[in-house]
Formats: sequence, structure tokens, C-alpha cells
Amino acid sequence: MKQSQRIVKNAVVGVLAGVIGGLVYLATTIVIARNKHVSISEFGEYQWILSFAMIAQLVADSGLPRMMIREIAKDPKCVGRITGAAAGLIWFISLIVFVAIGVIAIFLPFRLEMKIALMLMIFATLATFHSAGYSAVLRAFEDNELNYLGFILQKVLLFAFILVMLHFKTGLIGFVTAHLLSNILLWNFYHFLVSKFYTKVKLQVDLPLWKELFLTAIPMGGGVMLRQLALHIDIFILGLMTNMTTVGLFGGPYRLSWSLRTIPQTLSLPLYPLYARTAHFSPNRFGDVYRQSVKFLLLLSVPFAVLFMAWSKPLLTLALGARFLPALPAMQLLGLGLIPFFISCIYQYLFAALDAQKKFFWSTLTGSGLRVVLLVALIPRYNFVGPAIAFCIAEILTVGLWIRDLHKLGYSTHLVSMLWRPIVAGAVMAAILYGLLDAPRIWQIVGAGGSLLAYALVLLAFRTFSSEEIDQAREGISFLSPFIASWSKKLRRDS
Repeated sequence: MKQSQRIVKNAVVGVLAGVIGGLVYLATTIVIARNKHVSISEFGEYQWILSFAMIAQLVADSGLPRMMIREIAKDPKCVGRITGAAAGLIWFISLIVFVAIGVIAIFLPFRLEMKIALMLMIFATLATFHSAGYSAVLRAFEDNELNYLGFILQKVLLFAFILVMLHFKTGLIGFVTAHLLSNILLWNFYHFLVSKFYTKVKLQVDLPLWKELFLTAIPMGGGVMLRQLALHIDIFILGLMTNMTTVGLFGGPYRLSWSLRTIPQTLSLPLYPLYARTAHFSPNRFGDVYRQSVKFLLLLSVPFAVLFMAWSKPLLTLALGARFLPALPAMQLLGLGLIPFFISCIYQYLFAALDAQKKFFWSTLTGSGLRVVLLVALIPRYNFVGPAIAFCIAEILTVGLWIRDLHKLGYSTHLVSMLWRPIVAGAVMAAILYGLLDAPRIWQIVGAGGSLLAYALVLLAFRTFSSEEIDQAREGISFLSPFIASWSKKLRRDS
């Protein structure tokens, strides 16, 4: 299978997984938020626990799975040694983090049920750390369809378990138990796939390799941790500075936008092995791939941002109910922030491929620090709208810093020339959506499709795509036959 075909194959399954997984996760959020037995305050507690436990996972992660992908992509023959040693290191890190974070959780000023739920959620999120170690093997070999299959299955299982917990009215403990069960099943699923198709996993205590992996992962892991921490710190600080009802109001639209964020994240994953190879063997090609990636994510982000801003009221009412309408300004700002967020998803992989993790770390630290300052300054005045303002400003600054750093390394984006076409096309799309804001539902559906068509036509009219990009797209979409042939061969070999 050609490289362009692998990328398109992984992009297609990534989009499908992002859409399906995002919709299922959205449905999970909706059924909890709209359940009459779950108050806004309890919904806020659930959102706060999710954010706190994710911080624990980020501390544990330390960038290790990303380093695994890079090393295995460069030398596939080392998969057994890398995976075994990394699995042992992940266990060691998990135990330390669980004890440390658990002690912190005990002294938090919350009721006992919330503390118990928090401990269970920390264990659940650490299970995803183990899953990430095995899924790194799938991604390194660019068999992302298996990675995305696990992603979808976990979301479906979580939704099913949440429905069961709501039926039996188990409350907060039940919600986090649903996360724990679905995450453990995902962990075992990835372990089975790696053992069957790639290598038998034997836990290894390989101190020299542990040191090498850990030291190379620390700068990237620190940057990724700060990056992901910034995406969860909004709810965390909001909960400390206000109350859980306020957290619940902000958490509603925040989780709606979160369901869309899985799309650029899943699309970025298949590009990492390509970044690692081109950065190592063909720097000129790396620059071309970098610019094409930014352009693609920029074009993809604008329709989602426009839809979120133009139709925020009907979307919020339909998804979460009228009681969340006070959060309308926050939802519109979160929609605007989707544009820099979509672009941001590739930079951790770009810097890791270039072995420039330290630059990524310091730029991310600056952006994250600004975000915290903005949160502390804006929440007292703007309440739950403050985190949305901080999100937009910090995302734009952070992406700008990354672009500057790559420019210094010799890789320019030419961002201004990329921006004006999607902005004009997005304005046309927004005009259509605003015009149909109060129209009957059937005309709104037709108008939504028409606005997307208008967006695409404006891009084509401005000749947004080069002949080389069109040729690569044509080559890439013929991935189906080579994809089927490669898996037929693999299944025969492993049967």
C-alpha cells in the first residue's frame, strides 16, 4: 500500500471513528445532563471529577506512547523489546501516580461519595494509559483501523454502562464505575490485538531502555501534559473558584465542543509515522507534509466553528435542554476556539518527529501559563463565560508560538495565504445559517446541507487546492483494494 493510500485509509477510518465515537460520547453526555434524577450540581461534580482524573492520566503518560510510536516507526524490528519494556515502565509509573494522586484526593474539601468516585475515576483513567501503550504499536504500524475500532467500542460500552447506572439510579459512583469497566475492557482488547498480530508482550525490567524512553519522553510528555492540562484546567479552576452548578452550566457546552475535538485528534494520529520518517530521511518532504496538514485541518475546522457559533441556541436547546441556555455565550466562544484547536492537534507529533520536544514544552508552558492567568482574572468578572474567553485567547497564542518555533527550524506555514479562503467561505456559510435560524426544522436541515455545499463551492472557486494535492487525493482514495489485500495476507499468516 502506498503512503498516500495509508494516510487516506487512516484518515477515512479516523473520520468515521471520530464521528461515531463523538456522537456516542455526545449521547452519553446528553442522557446524563437531561436525566431528571441528575441535578446540575451533580452533573457539575461529574464533570469536575472527569477533569481531575484526566490530569492524573496526563501526569502518568509522560509522552511515553508517542516515543514508542516514533521508535517503532523508524525500526519495526524493535517492536517486541520496546513494547515489553514500555509495558513494564507503564506499570511502574501507574503505581506511583495512583498513590500520589490518591493522597491528594483524600484531602480535597469534598463529600465522601465524591472522594470515592474520584479514586475510582483515577484508576479508570490510568487504565487508558496502559491502553495507549498497546495502541502505540497499532499506530506505529499504521493499522489505525484497529486503534479506532477499540476507540468506538469503548465509547459504546461506556454509553451502555451509563444507561444501566441511570436505570438503577446509582448516581456519581455508578457513572465512574461505567468509565472504569469500559476502560479496562479497552486495555484488554488492545493487548489481545498486539499479541495476535505484532508481538508477544512480555513485561521487561530493562533499566537502560527505561531510562532512554523516559528521558526522551519527558520534554514531549511535559508539553503534552501541559497541553492537555490546559484543556481540563478550565473546569478544575472554575470548580475551585465558584460552585458545582456553575461548573455544570459551563460543562454542558464544553462537553458538546469536546465531542467535536475527537475529529482532529483522530485525524492527526495517522500522520505521526509519516512525520517521523520524513523528518528523519527527507526534511524537504517534511515541510510539504506539515503545510498540507495545517491546510487540511484549517479547512475542516471552519464549518464546525461556524455551525457552533451560528446555531448555538438551537443546538444547545436540542442537546441539553432549555435549562442550559444561560451558557449560550460560552458555547459561541467555544465554537470560535475550535479553529485554532483543530490546527493545534498535529504539533505535538511534528515536534516529536523533529526531536525538538524542548521547544514544544517551553512554548506550551507559555500558552498554558497565560491560560491559567486568564482563568483567574476572568472568572470572577465573567463567571462561566470567563473560561471560554481564556480558551480562545490561549489557543490562538499557543498555536502562534508553535508556528514561530517551526519557522525558526526552517519550516514555514504561509498561514496568511491559507486563511483568507476558508474565512470567506465560512462567512458565506454563516450567512445562510443565520438566515434560516428561525425557519421550520425541515428548512434548517436543508439549509445546513446547502451551507456546506456553498462552503465547498467557494473553496473550489478560489482554487484552494493545488494540482499536486488533487493528484494525491485521487491516489489516496484508491486505498480499498490494497487495504483488503494487506489484511487478507496478514490474517492468513496469523491463522
